[in-house]
Amino acid sequence: MPAYPNPIDPRLLDLVMRDYDHAIFYADKVLLTPDGAEVADPDIRLLKHILAKLTIYGLIRTDSVNSFSIFCYQRDNIDQGKDNINQSFNDLFHNDPLVRLKAGGSSTLLNTDSALSYFEDHPAVLNLLFWGMPEVGRRFMAFYDELSEGEGAALPPEEELRMLIKEYYDGLMNVQKAAMNKLSETHATGILLPMMLVSAKLTPSEYATAAMAINLELSHFPVDREKPEEAHKELHDQAIKALEHISFYTGAKAGMEPGIRDLIGVGESYNLEFKTSFRWDVRQEKKNPAIEHASLKTITAFLNSSGGHLLIGVEDDGRVEGIEIDKFENEDKFLLHFWNLVKSSMGQEVTPFIKTTLEKIDGGTVCHVKCLRSPSPVFLRQKGFGEEFYIRTGPSSASLEIREALSFIAERFPTK
Repeated sequence: MPAYPNPIDPRLLDLVMRDYDHAIFYADKVLLTPDGAEVADPDIRLLKHILAKLTIYGLIRTDSVNSFSIFCYQRDNIDQGKDNINQSFNDLFHNDPLVRLKAGGSSTLLNTDSALSYFEDHPAVLNLLFWGMPEVGRRFMAFYDELSEGEGAALPPEEELRMLIKEYYDGLMNVQKAAMNKLSETHATGILLPMMLVSAKLTPSEYATAAMAINLELSHFPVDREKPEEAHKELHDQAIKALEHISFYTGAKAGMEPGIRDLIGVGESYNLEFKTSFRWDVRQEKKNPAIEHASLKTITAFLNSSGGHLLIGVEDDGRVEGIEIDKFENEDKFLLHFWNLVKSSMGQEVTPFIKTTLEKIDGGTVCHVKCLRSPSPVFLRQKGFGEEFYIRTGPSSASLEIREALSFIAERFPTK
């Protein structure tokens, strides 16, 4: 594990643009995660956020819930297939306080005997829990009803809940899983409470209140139990940090930006297209520039139209094949090749309007290429192919003849 300087000198922090991503540097070296991965990502906005937080707090902490620690946990664990919640799911589930409450093993999250003496010394906590916990209970039951809606399996209640929760967890984004793991490990809150928080079923304040209730009986209370006001504030603050970090992956327009699973479920459309591979011809079983051209023309068409999403590694029917089929040495090589082609065939100026993320889904890695609407016309000039101008027409991309392209450009990109 790297020896992080604490406190850090903000003057030594820097954000550097590289060929296919951006990286945070400290003292002229790339900042590393605990397992040695680079703190780098194509999303400059996310890295600016992490850098700003490091600057403001002057500390690098991986033992609490914050944007840097969640980023590191995702890169070092979730993205590498090392998921503690998934690997220990049954034990964590059966020991979860909310599971015990639902299964009838307990009538309250509080251990009454140990809590009474604490309330005598801290009456404000009694008031907080009295007003806050009933709503948490209602939120949990509403979440359970949402999960079990339409389920017809005749299973014991606890086994049904285990099955539903596991299925729900498997469908979360990697960043949500990373945040859940950090919350569960840091606050000893089980898995259901963090799951409800990262899924927007609880507010940060409700999460903090329930976390305090769960931990009053623990000798290893994750924050100072003798200062309950500060404890609740710290739990609340860390819950907010978790949701803030997740928001960089979900986005928000009039609600949450759809994730890869959501996009696959919608199916191909005017602003969404699937490609099985980026360069591998599955029929000829070899690399084929025409396969690359197919993805590049889709990206060009999105840029020239209203933007859109390209999922590479997904079959037309929505089945995940994964970019592993392209036979790159690693994901970095895939991204480097992708960005080199984009820049050489469309120009460096298009890079601010294209974002790439990789996510493991159903055993394969999907490359999500999100394109914004370009403020200027984009021509495709791939080596070996003629120069062309593409736009979206329905669920496909079409090349315009010169006269059509000139007319479209005049209307779509008027000169000032």
